[in-house]
Amino acid sequence: MAEKTEERIYMVPLRDAWLAPRTRRAKKAALLVRKFLEKHMKSDNVKIGTSINDMLWTRGIQHPPRKVRIHVRTHEGIVYSELIGVDIKTPTAADEKKKKEKKAEKKQRIKEERKERKKMTLEKEIQEEKGAAEKQAEPVKQKSEMEEKK
Repeated sequence: MAEKTEERIYMVPLRDAWLAPRTRRAKKAALLVRKFLEKHMKSDNVKIGTSINDMLWTRGIQHPPRKVRIHVRTHEGIVYSELIGVDIKTPTAADEKKKKEKKAEKKQRIKEERKERKKMTLEKEIQEEKGAAEKQAEPVKQKSEMEEKK
């Protein structure tokens, strides 16, 4: 059974972003685009393309655009969006496989790093204990040497 692919074009109003403080307007605009797509495409899984993000941030954080025209496509329950004129690239099976492998490698690397850190801290504790034991033994030797001199 073929997946239903749905495509739409929207004009997203961003006037509410201008109600936010000056230093948060572009960020608020990105959240408004996400909320708009979640509401109109009836999906919680929304991917906003880099072209939209670049458009929102071109004039800086204080002056986002008042509205944005975007092209939206639904693929396997995930909503992908880009500006009009920019191709929407949905991930292929090979891309998804590569992403999963990369994620597994990262988990493995993190696990190994944690083991290494734990090993290093144990070695460090052992060295500190040896150092503390030697320091306690030194004053006893020094006292005995001083008594011999007398």
